[in-house]
Amino acid sequence: MKIYENNERGNTLEKLYTVKDIAIMTGLTERTIRNYIKDGKLQGKKIGVQWRFTEDDIKKLFEDENVSNNIMENNHDRVFNFLKSNPKSDTGAVIINVPVASEDELESKVQQIVELVNRNENLEFSYQYLKKDRIAQFTLIGNTKTIHEFMETRGIWDECE
Repeated sequence: MKIYENNERGNTLEKLYTVKDIAIMTGLTERTIRNYIKDGKLQGKKIGVQWRFTEDDIKKLFEDENVSNNIMENNHDRVFNFLKSNPKSDTGAVIINVPVASEDELESKVQQIVELVNRNENLEFSYQYLKKDRIAQFTLIGNTKTIHEFMETRGIWDECE
């Protein structure tokens, strides 16, 4: 379910993300995200009993070096666990470094991927924004058809062939 709010810049609506959305984006657990809220590393708004976060809230979280290192470590662990697990047919893992011209472009790419992941149960996803290099590093693990769809819709598959 998408929730939007009026942003402070005018009448446009801004997407609000849930704890679950952030967990999907980072590959971290919902419990870890809740700990970041408790520790003040992640700021947001409580609507009823649920927390909601703007893209700016998430961007500030990613700027924390400890959080960024946790995401990177988690991504490495996930890929390593995939490699050492018993092979299953039609599964794969891919790490893609995508150049990002602006943070607005990054937000758009992440939103597209979150929607793809929400439609597909057999896909794990996380990303890390390497701000200095202006690169979004996406890690996808799961069904090869879904990974192919992701790469094809972004024009990455054609570049690989």
